[in-house]
Amino acid sequence: MIEVLQDEIIVKKGKKKGKVKSGISKQTINIIRTTQRNNIDLTAIADNKANVLLSLNAIIIAALIPIVIANVDIVFEKMMIIPLMILAVTSFVTIYLSAAVLKPSNFDRMRSSANPDSDSSPFFFGNFYKMEAEEYFKFIKPSLSNPKDLKAHLAQDLYYIGKRLGEKMAFVRQAYNIFTIGILVTLISFGAVVFLF
Repeated sequence: MIEVLQDEIIVKKGKKKGKVKSGISKQTINIIRTTQRNNIDLTAIADNKANVLLSLNAIIIAALIPIVIANVDIVFEKMMIIPLMILAVTSFVTIYLSAAVLKPSNFDRMRSSANPDSDSSPFFFGNFYKMEAEEYFKFIKPSLSNPKDLKAHLAQDLYYIGKRLGEKMAFVRQAYNIFTIGILVTLISFGAVVFLF
């Protein structure tokens, strides 16, 4: 995206003869590129963590169901239903939170611009994925010709990427906390059932 912007943005002639200055400096572009790369890498880490939790808990549920069905009498006789229910609830809640991390955002509404004088960002795919090519070219043209709007749109995109990343990390943290506490409570309840019954 940044490489395209470097080629497409209108250049302004400097005061010195023959010198050309771009609307966005290379330093700014490098900062934006680095920030985007960091956010994308962190998003991938959050998704991987959620995927691990999702897979692990799906395996737990898949293994738990046939064992319980095959030993229903023992489960109820030895009061194992309590720790098994705690484990099942823990797994289901963890799966739900992990799925919330992996679930794509809602792109049906255009994201409002941080700058009241400019439209929504033409660089975020959620704002144009339903547009036809001609409509998109008209949509992006004003931003490419105005460095101020371009900077506002790039800042807006970084903000929304960061906000979504923050939501993902919060869900991952909750999922790990619930999974850890749930496993601990399950083990304690198993121990209590074994010693008491």
